[in-house]
Amino acid sequence: MDDAQFLAVAQRSDRKFKDTFFRTLFHEEERALELCNAVDSTDYPKGTPLQFFSQGDKSLTRRNNDLAVVINNQLLSLKDQQGTINPNMPLRFLPFMTDILYTWLKNKKELYKNKLVTIPTPKFYVLYNGKDKLKHDVLKLSDAFRFSDHNFSMELVVKVIDVNYSKDNLILQKSPSLGGYSYLTEQIRKRMNEGAPRDKAIAEAVTHCIEKGILADFLEKHYREVCDMLAWECTIEDELAIREEEGQEKGQEKERIRMAEEMLADGEDINKIIKYSKLSREEIYRLQLTPTPQS
Repeated sequence: MDDAQFLAVAQRSDRKFKDTFFRTLFHEEERALELCNAVDSTDYPKGTPLQFFSQGDKSLTRRNNDLAVVINNQLLSLKDQQGTINPNMPLRFLPFMTDILYTWLKNKKELYKNKLVTIPTPKFYVLYNGKDKLKHDVLKLSDAFRFSDHNFSMELVVKVIDVNYSKDNLILQKSPSLGGYSYLTEQIRKRMNEGAPRDKAIAEAVTHCIEKGILADFLEKHYREVCDMLAWECTIEDELAIREEEGQEKGQEKERIRMAEEMLADGEDINKIIKYSKLSREEIYRLQLTPTPQS
């Protein structure tokens, strides 16, 4: 790669890409099937029918890091690699999954008939690539209930899977695409830890993977888009980490609001704004309804 090509891919993201790297990579049916087999310990053969929940510009999952796939009457919902495990993951999954299951019904009038409406069996997964040892591999919605009672009328269980790169990681062995994704993430992290600027670390890591034949076909085809996606994701994570370390709680709240306002102005999906700003859905709705002061 010459200097001109390097500079072209190393530019900062303009926040206008259409999806995350994770969802773009695994929106290919063969890779998605491979991923589902790995996380759900199944062995569906190549060509097994899949249905993605991605329906154009108004998709529930668009510009979000969730991947929702229906396979063999099961609805698998996966959240992209998480550097820390948020105990609120089950609660974060809940409204997203409720919306998806509701859209599954083409005719809502069926709900009012005296015939049971069946839905795909939902399963929830979070992919973890943090530095700390994974303490809990299962998170439950009932952990958040204020009143402890064994006779719950609602439950949502999330399985947490460690996808840190390792040759001994069986999940990554079963899904070479996930293994390649994990390896690329590790290479970016390694270069940044050695002091390389974010954009340079990303471009070098992507080039390194192509040269080693890791996700080479995908990375070559989507080179610029991948660099932009990863740059945006890294920038958001870095900005939040710095602000949380340096600011006090009041200052952090202002920064979250400012970030949410910027993302709203850029037309980002509300689920993505919730993830990165740490604001609640209600707080973001209030921001949408509040006019921006004129300077």
